[in-house]
Amino acid sequence: MPKADVEENNPVLIQFQNGKIQLDQEKSLKSVCFIDQTSKQKIIGITNDDMVYSGPVTNYNTFLVVQNDNSKKVQLIQLDTSTITPLLQENTVAPLKSKESIVNLRKQFGSQKVKRAIEQQERLTMNIENVKEYLETTVADISVPDLPQLNGEESLYRPKINRDATVKEDVYNLNDLVPKGVLDTLEERVSEILENDDFADYELVLTVAKSMSQLRSSTLPERSVVDKCKTLLYVNYLVKFMNTPLKNMTKKFVACDCSADVDKHIKQNYMVNRMRSISMKDKGLCYIIVLLMLAMDFQLDLEMIAKDMKVGVKKMMEFARNLGFSPSAKEKGGIVLRIPVPPPVMPNLKRKRNV
Repeated sequence: MPKADVEENNPVLIQFQNGKIQLDQEKSLKSVCFIDQTSKQKIIGITNDDMVYSGPVTNYNTFLVVQNDNSKKVQLIQLDTSTITPLLQENTVAPLKSKESIVNLRKQFGSQKVKRAIEQQERLTMNIENVKEYLETTVADISVPDLPQLNGEESLYRPKINRDATVKEDVYNLNDLVPKGVLDTLEERVSEILENDDFADYELVLTVAKSMSQLRSSTLPERSVVDKCKTLLYVNYLVKFMNTPLKNMTKKFVACDCSADVDKHIKQNYMVNRMRSISMKDKGLCYIIVLLMLAMDFQLDLEMIAKDMKVGVKKMMEFARNLGFSPSAKEKGGIVLRIPVPPPVMPNLKRKRNV
């Protein structure tokens, strides 16, 4: 596009479409006129070295009145006019230096709608370095417990088992599952429950309520009944913990309302960083089965505990076999412990989502 011969043209009155020239800014502006070869339209361009503005020159019979200082005579000078806008194309006379220049220009000369859009975009824009620093700080505060060394007969989900035991009582050690001191904190509540005719006052899960009722009416020594019921009451709180939605486990959530030790033990052993993953639910299910078997002399109705745990009987049976228990020949859905203990059948523990 060739330059126009400005000497043969009228002066041009410039107006910026979306802004005004700041005080003394006109001194830094440079201007030039061109002729569009296609339309023969005169085009004026103005630059401040950072930004280029352009617009067509039009003639609307605009005149400038000039009065001579030495006389009262006036002179009418015809003016052309041009409304110029920012030239944002890549092939501008003076290309923009950066995206930031465009943003700043739109902030200064853009319409109110454009300015609002830019402000909203800036509020939504994240500082990557700040986010990176925040994530690094967050990850640094997360502690992952040391995982035990596993052999072929152990897993993260299954309690320690002695498959070489010659008597049933030596297959599992109760203290390996729940320390005696933790269970002893439940004795007062157990005594209260056993002395009450109606278990409904304590909101026990069905399996625990039925098992306690059987023990209370059995011929076992009182001390043995109390000890077994302490294990059952721990199972009751563990089942309720496993059934509690994770969204309800706030900082104020209590797993056991009658023993701070039981509450702490459950949270420490069945949660990681306040998250109860599928692996932790699998672990809880394994421990519940073993604890119930210890309390009920190695016989258990899986259908009843499956309802309490809200899982399928097939899954319960899969875990029971892995734990060394065998299907009962007398009761459908029941399991027993036989000596020697059969070899394990590993369950499917590949799920990783949180529940």
